[in-house]
Amino acid sequence: MNRDRFTHVCLEAEGGRDAFVTHPSSAEEGIVKECILSSGHLVVETPGKETRCWDFRECEEMRHTKIGPMI
Repeated sequence: MNRDRFTHVCLEAEGGRDAFVTHPSSAEEGIVKECILSSGHLVVETPGKETRCWDFRECEEMRHTKIGPMI
């Protein structure tokens, strides 16, 4: 993901909205819980309730068209 999308994802998460990312090299995905802007990292919670810290350049933003919570 590029820096602009990283900033957008962080603003969404900080605003209390769900922001989801995927980490293609590990085939994991999760919800953004925190952003570390100074180092460019996303703190993510996976569906298995594990916490990951990923560099934004290694992630892709997940977009969905479904209205309502993602399950």
